[in-house]
Amino acid sequence: MDIFLRHIESLNEAQGELRRLGVDSAGVGIMAKKMVMRVFALKGLSVRAANILKQECIAVGADLALPKAASFLEGESTDAVLMASASQLEMLLLNLRAQPFGLKEVGERLQVLLRAVRDGYEKPQIMAVLNVTPDSFFHSEKVFGEEVIERYIAEGADWIDIGAESTGPGSSDVSVEEELARLEPVFAVLRSGTFSGRVKFSIDTWKSEVARAALDAGCTMVNDVTALRGDSKMAEVVAKMGAGTGGGGLQPSVALMYAKDPTPRTTRDAVQYDDVMQTIIEFFEEQLRYAEAAGVKREQIILDPGMGAFVSGDPKYSFEVLRRLRELKVFGLPILVGPSRKSFIPGKLEERQEGGLASAMMAYMHGASILRMHDVQAARRTLDMVWGIQGTGTGGG
Repeated sequence: MDIFLRHIESLNEAQGELRRLGVDSAGVGIMAKKMVMRVFALKGLSVRAANILKQECIAVGADLALPKAASFLEGESTDAVLMASASQLEMLLLNLRAQPFGLKEVGERLQVLLRAVRDGYEKPQIMAVLNVTPDSFFHSEKVFGEEVIERYIAEGADWIDIGAESTGPGSSDVSVEEELARLEPVFAVLRSGTFSGRVKFSIDTWKSEVARAALDAGCTMVNDVTALRGDSKMAEVVAKMGAGTGGGGLQPSVALMYAKDPTPRTTRDAVQYDDVMQTIIEFFEEQLRYAEAAGVKREQIILDPGMGAFVSGDPKYSFEVLRRLRELKVFGLPILVGPSRKSFIPGKLEERQEGGLASAMMAYMHGASILRMHDVQAARRTLDMVWGIQGTGTGGG
């Protein structure tokens, strides 16, 4: 007899393993849920509720980790960590419906989170970076021509992100007039319809006037590094405007990016966090409330956790964001990550391609669906290979 390890991350993988074994379809549905563990952090739970929840967890074979003081009923509230398989969670949620002390609401919240967190991988989308600026930190197009877009399409871009203002450390302010003047050659090409249906365009700006012009020209996404904080009119533009030629009149998407600095220009400050992902999640909760109150539909929104100096001058936090990126799936929204050539990657600027590709792979495997990259062809080939390995692409037969 031999015994082997099996690494199962998702219900899809669990179901595949059971089907290969020859388990009947009913058994696959039941047993797959026992093979995948879920872990939830609960904050501010009342101590009485926490101890009841622990007993309910144990009753279904799950568990709840509590601080020692909470186990002795000390204090008013506590944090906790819930550990359960998908099957155990189903039973637990049923049991919580009849429990007091807010546990019914805890169960309802867990149910919402479970619906938001989907397993599996979709084909990765590559967003090429098209900078028409004199001071971007890497790869700026000093003279724009249609051949630039043609090259990105040939290299495998799904999106082209157009920017005319650098927001990196040490960059300079750019007026609306100057930003629009830099962008006009690109907008003229978009208005011509030459690339309609071949690739999607986004505008990297925090200014509502620039966003409006870009959407009129044919962009279908606004990529806002301030997450709607920089211009009070941006949310209204996103909510009320239809995307232009490239969007068929549909409402545009908006990418909300986390940044430690409230201004469009980031700094190299080495900000320290008690819990970087919790900070980012709380930031997105606040900005989502603001966006939806302003009329932006939830299905229009994409989340970007920021990378490099936007998070902190200390690179360890960008590494942690990549390791824990799955936690953002709690919102049930697409995730965009732009690790390419960023400062958290070791080495000089020209030495960061491999680090950027490794970071993009990690981001994709942990939930990102759009990867913003300078090295488009290398990213396309690398991420398509990862997609194949994960069993959903051409290499995953």
